[in-house]
Order: sequence, then C-alpha cells, then structure tokens
Amino acid sequence: MVKISAFASLMPNKKFISKVPTKTYTSYSKNEINAEIQKNPYSFLNIITNHQIDKQIDRFTYTRNKINTFKKNKILIKTQQKSLYIYRQSYKEKSYTGLICAISLKDYANKKIKPHEKTIEKREILFAQYLKNTQLHAEPVLIAHNGDLKGIINPDNLDISKQTHSFFTDEGIKHEIWEINKKQEIENIVVFFRQIHSLYIADGHHRLASSLRNNKDHMCLAYIVSKNEVNTLPFHRKILNIQDFDLILKRMHSKFRIQKNKNLKENSKHLQCYIKKSWYEIELNEQQSLVNNLLVSKLLYQILNPIFNIKDERKDKNVHFIPGNQNIMQEIKQCKHNECIFVMNTIEIDTIMEIADQNKTTPPKSTFILPKLPSGLIMMEL
Repeated sequence: MVKISAFASLMPNKKFISKVPTKTYTSYSKNEINAEIQKNPYSFLNIITNHQIDKQIDRFTYTRNKINTFKKNKILIKTQQKSLYIYRQSYKEKSYTGLICAISLKDYANKKIKPHEKTIEKREILFAQYLKNTQLHAEPVLIAHNGDLKGIINPDNLDISKQTHSFFTDEGIKHEIWEINKKQEIENIVVFFRQIHSLYIADGHHRLASSLRNNKDHMCLAYIVSKNEVNTLPFHRKILNIQDFDLILKRMHSKFRIQKNKNLKENSKHLQCYIKKSWYEIELNEQQSLVNNLLVSKLLYQILNPIFNIKDERKDKNVHFIPGNQNIMQEIKQCKHNECIFVMNTIEIDTIMEIADQNKTTPPKSTFILPKLPSGLIMMEL
C-alpha cells in the first residue's frame, strides 16, 4: 500500500508558463546561466543563482526571498485547492506521460519507495538545509511503477481540449499539463495507489533522502510513471591525465582476454575502451552477484581500482562522467592524447528494480535516466 495525495501547487502564471521553467542547474555552463538571466527576467535561474553570496545559509535565504518576490509579482501563483496533475513531456519521437503528486516520506523510510543508488551524506545534509530554508520542492523526483498506469492515465486517450497548459521551451521540448481537481477523480487515483505494494526511485535519490532528513512527516513532490515510460541510459567514463598507456595496456592484457577492433561495436556485452586512438574489447571476469556482475561494477573493481589506482570514482578528479544522451562519437573525437574512454552498457529498468528489491545499490553514476523534469514548472511548498 502506497500513499499519494493531491497538493497545492506553485506554478508560473499562464503568461510566463514557457519562460520560467529551466533545465537542471548543473546542465548549464556559467556563461549560459549569465546569458539566460540577462535576457529572461522570469527564468527560474534568477531564483536559484546565488553564487555571488559567500555563506551557504545566506544563499538559501536569498532563494526564498526571490521566490516570495516572484509570488508577489504574480510570476508564480500558489493554487488555493489541492490537485493532481498529468504531465506529458515530448521531444522529437519520444514522449513520457505520468502523474505529478505528493508521496509519503514515511513510505520511503519504510522501504515502500525503493532506492537503487547510494547517497552521499554530505549532499543529503546540504539539500536538507536547502529545504529547511527555502521551503520548496522546485521539481519532482522521478518514480517508476513496476506495472501499468493505464487504469488512471491512458496516454492515447488524453483530451487535448481539457489541457491546462501546452507549450514548448527553448530546447524544443513540449510540455503538456492536465489538472485533476475533482474530488472523486482524485480519490480514484489515491485508491489505485493504495493497492500497489511498492514504487521505485528512478531519479532523485538525494532529494528524497534529504527530504526525509528535513522532516519525516512531510510529503515529497513526485512524478510517477510506468516502468515502460522510463528511458535508462549509461554514464560512460573518461579517464584523464594518463601517464603510461603502454603499462596500462600491458596490465589489462595480463589479466583479461582483449580484442582490438576497428570501430565501436554495437550491443557488445563486453567492456569497450578507446585508448591511443584504437578500440579494444575487454572480456572481464564474470561475478556471482547481480550488482557485482554489472559492467559498471566490473570496470570499477577489475580495472579502475587495481590498474588505474582509482578508489572512488566520484571524488577522483581524473574521472569524467559522460551522460548516455550525449553523442559518444563526438566525445571520442575530442578525446585527448592522455585520455581514454570506457563505454558502458545500459542497465535495464527491470534490473534496476531487481537490485532495489534485493536492498542492494549500484555503483555511483551507473544510470542516466530520462525524462529529466524541469525546475520551476510544477512545484510544491512545504
């Protein structure tokens, strides 16, 4: 039994609905942030950009004050009634449809909402402080249901004439929103989720963990989709500042069966590496456990740890993560003489759920999961 509920949303005024939402803050360069702020006074970046302030606590206060200013100027509107929202995001041939609602942090604490990724305590504490001071969930966490949501949401039968909002953002992504505010419709959806035993975190592990730290009795903003709506991609690894390629290759040849290829092979089950302007396919040792037998785990424990002396991928400055939605061949072209790239495979959503069901976690940066929800579109104040 999973508890979801309607909530009073904070959303852009209809006049500014296409101007406020932004991509994830970390996906912008500093120059892109400055350019967007200068040309668009309504951008959510104006609220969350506070690097000019020294103290972290003052940055959070600044953000809260900016939220209040946007509300006062009616750029952001707080709804009076509690609603649920169907949200569809489309880009080119791909679309995602799901439900935006509030989920119970007690369900998360009781493992009814299951993680598959370890969180970092330092980041948890920092974001908990952010929540305490800003009192805002700026975007939903992405949650997957191991089943079908057509009982409450049928993407093929959504009535366009009943849309609350439909617009494109600058990057060409279409956003469509249907508000559900009738009590009986809301109750039917709430009852539907009461019959579900568990849900799975697809993206947003730190936000959920931080929300629990901040107040376990609160709800958290979530976007729930069927597992078939989730697009899982890998994070590839680029290793920087390599001193001795010949020694690296010699060590790998001594431990593994390696084949030199002309090009990157599609759908290979083995590790592929671009090093010294050549492609290598490496057959790593099979492992017993599901997590340890993931290609990303085998790379870490069989190559990066013992051969590159990389103990912690997240903290090592010589490890760069390449999201799976970026053009890997473009990255190869830009690969410098003292760098190499390890190409990861996709971990399917069913495997992620199986790992979560076993109360296990993947190595950090194992999955890059779509859709990415915009900040500053459908928000929830605490």
